[in-house]
Amino acid sequence: MSPEFPSEQFPTSEQLLRRLQEKSDDFERVTLMVTNDLPLSGPSGEKRMMKDCCAIIHTCDGQAFVVHREDFETLLNDGILQRLKVPISLLPQTDR
Repeated sequence: MSPEFPSEQFPTSEQLLRRLQEKSDDFERVTLMVTNDLPLSGPSGEKRMMKDCCAIIHTCDGQAFVVHREDFETLLNDGILQRLKVPISLLPQTDR
């Protein structure tokens, strides 16, 4: 049985943001729902499926790091991305 959540509709993103800002002192936790399988090509072109990975960190020098779900939770909870003002984007599964 899934939990019951109150339903509140917001016509615009700005109205939703204002409501969340009003409630921000009451935030306990945030849950991001992710699909944890990431198809990649290996060094010699072979297809591989990375399990339990949910983030790719792109560096200024062009490198990219695939990050395991638990490690990314640690990184988010540490706050380093917020302190450095690194933008975070959510990539829909259809765009992978």
